[in-house]
Amino acid sequence: MLFLIDYENVGNAGMKGCDYLDTADRLIIFYSDAKKHMEQRMLENITISGCIFEICKLCKTGKNALDFYIASKLGELFGEGYNGLAVVVSNDSGFQAVRDYWEKRAAHKRRVILAKSVEDGIVGGNENNERTRQLRKQREKLSIGGYYSAYMERKRTKAALQELFEGTPYENKIEEIQNMIQGKEKNAKVIYLSSLHLFGKTEGLEVYRKIKASDELTQHQ
Repeated sequence: MLFLIDYENVGNAGMKGCDYLDTADRLIIFYSDAKKHMEQRMLENITISGCIFEICKLCKTGKNALDFYIASKLGELFGEGYNGLAVVVSNDSGFQAVRDYWEKRAAHKRRVILAKSVEDGIVGGNENNERTRQLRKQREKLSIGGYYSAYMERKRTKAALQELFEGTPYENKIEEIQNMIQGKEKNAKVIYLSSLHLFGKTEGLEVYRKIKASDELTQHQ
């Protein structure tokens, strides 16, 4: 994906999601002296990603000058043969005209997404890849009360497991055991088979039996 960042317009907020960039991406930041600083973590995430990273500083101030820079650069890249997905990261509604031209008027149609951040651009691109799925999952809205109830239950279960396996060879495996017994559709058969898979036949059976004999754990399943 190609990202053209109107940094003077979006600032650090527009860089949200830059930790999801990868080597197949190209990111160009357009900025001016009016806004020439960016949080270090954002810049480091960009370089760590391995994407093609470029900057373009405004030569001379003027009304909508950076917008013209971005539109010109986009036309230049499309003219050079880039035919992938392009994302303009800006809050400026004027870029709708740029999008409409390339999607509806240009002889060789190109897809242009308008987004308020890098993350919004990735999600809006709707590509069939792992980063898009991860971001969609992370953006799901959850009930605060429901999430807190699950959080408290996990704390209770962890405490019960720590007490149950204290002084045993498994006391350093509490996190694995907890993941094994908690979650949707974790019935006795699933836990039994998971324990054998995780610890082997003999030790897995021992772990399962201790869990099954614990009233503190089984009464909440």
